[in-house]
Amino acid sequence: MTALIACETVLLVLLVVLVAGLLRSHAEILRRLGPAAAGDDAGAAVAGPAPGAPRRDRGAPAPDIAGTTPDGGAIKLSLGGSTAAPMLVAFLSSGCTTCHRFWERLGERELPGELGLLVVTHDPTRESPSRLRALAPAGVTVVMSSHAYEEYGVPGAPYFVLVDGSVRGEGVATTWAALESLLTDAIEDTSEPAGGGGRAERIEARLAAAGIAPGDPSLYPGGSGARAE
Repeated sequence: MTALIACETVLLVLLVVLVAGLLRSHAEILRRLGPAAAGDDAGAAVAGPAPGAPRRDRGAPAPDIAGTTPDGGAIKLSLGGSTAAPMLVAFLSSGCTTCHRFWERLGERELPGELGLLVVTHDPTRESPSRLRALAPAGVTVVMSSHAYEEYGVPGAPYFVLVDGSVRGEGVATTWAALESLLTDAIEDTSEPAGGGGRAERIEARLAAAGIAPGDPSLYPGGSGARAE
């Protein structure tokens, strides 16, 4: 009987060790894969520079972007200064699945605010020029420049920067809806006059137009909102 109990104990210990090993392996796989995309209507749009990005003075000229095209030609674009046209700089890769959605949609020219478009990838040492030639939408400039990733503090693809002489907005977006939201907010903030109330006041005005006042119960589905006195 004692031998049987000892045998069961050993088997239980082995089972625990095996499960722990599987859990660690699963966690490592998820860490390497990164966050999964939740679907086309969900997505992240995190306004603000990536951690560790170079500190940019507000209104400072946007860094130039220099590199090569997928055809092998040298290219340098100046994005700073008051005469620069508004531009979306899309940092993409030919390898990530999420980026493929943007390669396709960016070719349809559905950007708000009549923005120009520039796509930046890593150098040929990390990207395939032939693959990029196949992905690049017609008429869209693609620059291969790992240096631009460093200059703009880009953590990885996909990453988007709105440039209008200086950097006006930036962040991560994993869906087209999230990108549109990020761009719309950045464009509205850019057009806000000095001393203007900002986005919060615009939201309050929209709610007021819909007949929803501050403290309205409909704003607090959980019942935890402020109550009118």
